[in-house]
Amino acid sequence: MTLGWKYSRPIKDRLLTLEEPGKPLKFDAERGLVDEVMAQCDIKVLVESLKGKSEKEAEQALMNFGKRLMELTIELADTKYMDRTGEMLEIVAKQTGISFPHRFERYVELATLASRPTDRWNIAKATTKELVFQVSSCSLNKAMAEAGLTSPCKAMCLASFDAAAAKTGDKLNMEMTKTLAKDGICEFTFSLQP
Repeated sequence: MTLGWKYSRPIKDRLLTLEEPGKPLKFDAERGLVDEVMAQCDIKVLVESLKGKSEKEAEQALMNFGKRLMELTIELADTKYMDRTGEMLEIVAKQTGISFPHRFERYVELATLASRPTDRWNIAKATTKELVFQVSSCSLNKAMAEAGLTSPCKAMCLASFDAAAAKTGDKLNMEMTKTLAKDGICEFTFSLQP
């Protein structure tokens, strides 16, 4: 069975470039964002720095890293690497007054992609009242386990999520509803406060 002529061409030749008159628009994260975030927020360096620390010191280091990671991601994503998706989310939020979940979700996805590009994650639910973010393969969790570290790495994620919510102005209840160790998946549920 043949899929037809239009599918026999390489994908790069099948994609349309959407543009404003004379201006190509990007709809995906640029590799430069990933490179810059990884250079400044290296998971391997973080894990090495946790060795020999008490659980309380390690938790604080993870929180500081998470906050710094998200703040850097937001700075780069909203300036140097602003894409059409980001532009449109800001326009729609201003026009409708609805920020959550899309603006917050963008930052969560970009920070995860930029700091841990090999991780497997999923948005399981996204409504104007609730967002469910799942991670089924986490390079930070794996690196910490390989280094024999037992501090809960959720501190890094929760601190980064707090920084994203602070940026978007969304008042959220944040809960870790599943863990990799127990459930085979880390699941974070964000509910918009009334």
